[in-house]
Amino acid sequence: MKTEFQPLFDFYAAQRAQPPASGHAHNASALTVPVSFFSVEKFQALLNNPLLTHEWLTLYKRGVNTPLQPHMLWKTVMGKRLMFMDKSALNAELAAGAAVLLEGLDILDPEMNAFLAQVDAQMPCALANAVAFFSQSGHEAYKGHADSDDVLIIQVSGQKVWEIFAPQPRRYLGSKDLSREQMGALAAKITMNPGDALFVRAGVPHMCQTPGAHSLHLSFDLIDRTPNIEQISHEANQRYNQATVEPSAPAAAVAQAYIHLLQSPAFQNALVGATAQTKADAARFRGRIGNAQAVTALTKFFAKV
Repeated sequence: MKTEFQPLFDFYAAQRAQPPASGHAHNASALTVPVSFFSVEKFQALLNNPLLTHEWLTLYKRGVNTPLQPHMLWKTVMGKRLMFMDKSALNAELAAGAAVLLEGLDILDPEMNAFLAQVDAQMPCALANAVAFFSQSGHEAYKGHADSDDVLIIQVSGQKVWEIFAPQPRRYLGSKDLSREQMGALAAKITMNPGDALFVRAGVPHMCQTPGAHSLHLSFDLIDRTPNIEQISHEANQRYNQATVEPSAPAAAVAQAYIHLLQSPAFQNALVGATAQTKADAARFRGRIGNAQAVTALTKFFAKV
């Protein structure tokens, strides 16, 4: 089904189809992605949700994480602790220029969850995350880093300058708080304006600056849910334990038997089936996220005007 976001999805699909050597990051300033479904006003409204806890938010002042957990409180009602946050400190820090990121947008906002359902559908096997980054001049949320998954960015308000560095191997460790020396050679410098989109491959170091008074962008972590090495090796070990090599076989023979198992049509078909199952499970879970605001049974009791 064609949507208003189809140009964005076409842009992403085209970039993903290119081999990694063809480029590290690609922006599309000509797309003018519709951003009416999000705004600074909507971001503030989400921050005001009284049920948000510190796990949803990360506050930074001059690049230093300011803990919000000390501002968590509870009220005892019928023997239960009902948690909430005193947001006066958050408000004061934001008024003083701090940066804040809000995670779990798809849980908080049904419209965002519906958009992410379309994002997921563009990918082989994924359950994407949506994060909102609000920053002010001199107070960035993250230092130099490289993400372990591909990232799609939409600039919502203000300007953001992205410095993109030469790609490095994708990894899960040692990719945060990178110095310029650790990031390597600067490959591109991109200024994002409202409606612009940016695709950054996994393993590409980058850092950002806010040149104006503020910046708000949405970052979609295209989390790869394809069975990973731990899951694959667990299944392979289970199968190998059912048909091992002869006792005292040399290590090379053990390794060869294991490789043969991994490359066997039966095991490869099992991986295809597991990937399809994971994708289906992710789609069902996405639907359940949408049910976080699904109570409509009382509508019939609304006062008639």
